[in-house]
Amino acid sequence: MNSKINDDFFEGSSMSFGDHLEELRSCLFKAVIWLGVGVAIGLYCGADVVKFIEQPIQEALVRYYQKKSIARLEENLGIQLTEAQEAEVLKELKDKDWAPVDVWVEPDEIKRLANYTPPNKDAQGKDKEIAPAAESKEEAEPTKKPADEKKKTDKELDVRKALQEAKVLPVAEPVRLRTWQRIEPSTEALRVEEVFMIWMKAGIVFGAILASPFIFWHLWQFVAAGLYPHEKKYVWIFMPFSLGLFFGGACIAYFLAFTPVLDFLFSFNLMTGIDPRPRISEWMGFVIMLPLGFGISFQLPLVMLLLNRIGIFSIEAYTSNWRVSVLVIFFLSMILTPSDPISMLLLAVPLTGLYFMGIGLCKWMPSTRAPFPEAK
Repeated sequence: MNSKINDDFFEGSSMSFGDHLEELRSCLFKAVIWLGVGVAIGLYCGADVVKFIEQPIQEALVRYYQKKSIARLEENLGIQLTEAQEAEVLKELKDKDWAPVDVWVEPDEIKRLANYTPPNKDAQGKDKEIAPAAESKEEAEPTKKPADEKKKTDKELDVRKALQEAKVLPVAEPVRLRTWQRIEPSTEALRVEEVFMIWMKAGIVFGAILASPFIFWHLWQFVAAGLYPHEKKYVWIFMPFSLGLFFGGACIAYFLAFTPVLDFLFSFNLMTGIDPRPRISEWMGFVIMLPLGFGISFQLPLVMLLLNRIGIFSIEAYTSNWRVSVLVIFFLSMILTPSDPISMLLLAVPLTGLYFMGIGLCKWMPSTRAPFPEAK
């Protein structure tokens, strides 16, 4: 019995080259239909998608302003909180979603508000005119200038008194009054059409993600037409595996990487005293590119298996050069992620594990033939 595998990719198939082109056109047409359905659903849910995208940056802004309020509280009170005390204050602020804000109030204003009474109304609902009280003798008679104020000119005194009467300058030294305010951070849009474009992009990206399993399925169907009959079963293995790796990487970026990355970047705002004002379009690009980079990078085991199957790299090359490969993984992670060590480690450490998973896949499915048979 001849057990040699036939190298003819189209054995047992009556499809010509034109038939394969027709199959490609059919698969692409079906994939575009699924993409259109996904985009329609994404645009319908566009507002909710934008809110979901904004959630990490808004939570990071809340944490930033709460930490800033604690720093101002320590500065105004002249105290230094311990780590345990600061953690307890942060917990309280987080539970109540507020932050302390100090304002300076004139004592005369506090007295005026304490003694405030609504104006009297007449029968027609109009305010009654209240005759001004007679000026006291002390107010009617000009006060004599003290000896230490004789150096000031009458003009300067008249200007300052006029400003104090107009409530421009305080009569007495203001006192600090602590209030509590709700933190309501938000991103900004600088152009009129910017929010509309963000809504469109969010809907399109969300729709493409929804339709991606069906799109990949039709593309894999076309690829399966060129595989050996005994290799077509791997389509059912690698397609879910590829999707799982992609979405797993994207979820790690969104749910695990954004929080430490934003806290790390905002810590420099605290040190420099520059408040962040994130722009929605810039954040949209960041929130798309980071999960996309994670998802594509997580395809490493399948890429390693493909390179081994076509004969470019052997299993021995993977195992003997693993130290260099790990170094390259950390270097590429540093380039592909923002300028912080946390996101680099969140990408490099899983990729290192996936590298050894790729070696295991290559040993589980070793290449049984050379990609290009030798000419006889």
